[in-house]
Amino acid sequence: MLALLVAGLNYWDAHRQHAEEAKRALVRARAEAAFVVTGAADSSGRDIVLAPLTQGQAIQTQRYVFPADVLDHPMEISAARPQIDVDWIAQGLRRALDGAHVRSSGEARLPLAIITTYVEEGDTRTDRSIYQIGYAYRPRLLGGMQIRLQGIALSRRAASGDLQIMVNARWAVAKSALARH
Repeated sequence: MLALLVAGLNYWDAHRQHAEEAKRALVRARAEAAFVVTGAADSSGRDIVLAPLTQGQAIQTQRYVFPADVLDHPMEISAARPQIDVDWIAQGLRRALDGAHVRSSGEARLPLAIITTYVEEGDTRTDRSIYQIGYAYRPRLLGGMQIRLQGIALSRRAASGDLQIMVNARWAVAKSALARH
């Protein structure tokens, strides 16, 4: 009877260890398959050219969801040249800076969601993530603000739910920080 109990405990322990190893392998596989976009602004601050962090991933399309009061519709681009253009968002950012009564130079962040369709190892996949665009602003000689893009950083991977609501909520926090400057 004791031998049967010991054998049962050994089986249970081996099963538990196998389950933990399988879970770790799944986490590793997900991390290796993660899609992350990187981007740096050009020297003029007008564009952020985007590229996948992993070489084996090829962007097919990207849909950018900005805060609704910065840009009231998503922008969609093809793989030809994934990028974010300052002209898409400059007017909305100027309105936000004016609304916050910002009169000096500074730097801030703009949240956005990026929905990317990409190909990896022959499979078409989709990623939905939240990023932050870094931008600088300064008063222009004849009024208004000059906006220069600085770069992009990942904020949250695998975002689910309504991306517009998520981006709008993050923007509300960012705008309140502008008002304090």
